[in-house]
Amino acid sequence: MAEETNDIEIDGSRYDANDLTDQQKYWCAQIQDLQRKRQQIQFQLDQTSVALDSFTSSLIQSLDKESNKIEEQNNG
Repeated sequence: MAEETNDIEIDGSRYDANDLTDQQKYWCAQIQDLQRKRQQIQFQLDQTSVALDSFTSSLIQSLDKESNKIEEQNNG
């Protein structure tokens, strides 16, 4: 079974979290929280992008059909 460590890696250097000051631990917690938030926001952005593309495609197809109907009415 793998042993859990409290090591933190920053810019290629490893630090023992137990050796950090309270301020450094606070900054680490802030960084971890912001990373989670960024991941969640990216997830939501991906969903939003797909939905936007879908609705845009649906609108374009609908407008193309309407345009064809108007041309048919004008031509015939």
